[in-house]
Amino acid sequence: MQTSTQSDRPENLNQPVSYAFFLFASFAVWLIATLLMRFWGQNLFIVDSYVSMGGSFLFSLLCLPAFVYGLFRWQNVHPAQRREAAICLAIPGMLLDVVTTYFFDQVLPNISVTANGAFGAWLLWGYALVLITGWLTGQKSQLPGLGNDS
Repeated sequence: MQTSTQSDRPENLNQPVSYAFFLFASFAVWLIATLLMRFWGQNLFIVDSYVSMGGSFLFSLLCLPAFVYGLFRWQNVHPAQRREAAICLAIPGMLLDVVTTYFFDQVLPNISVTANGAFGAWLLWGYALVLITGWLTGQKSQLPGLGNDS
């Protein structure tokens, strides 16, 4: 017997999603992560160490989907609305990280300049995980006009 959770119920589809919350959350996560990397990045992101780099990618793989799914559950986002919420969660940080990566040596002076490629790859990995989490936990609605591609 399958039970539905509060966010899976059809009546939650009619509740508006606070996309502004996800836009703000994106900015807040970007700011915190950027400050952590600015002040402690040399200890967290060591491009010459396979253990450090593997740990960074593994940490993202384990924590980001759980964090994103937790936000969806906390905000009672219906699965049919999770793809849009994930986009709102990813896009602001991606746009802000354009500046971060372009001015890498000024924004992150404690990290070796040779790490900029690995840092960019790690950022793409993280944003892809956010979007994939929204895609995998979301579902296309069978209601007319909501998510049908036909």
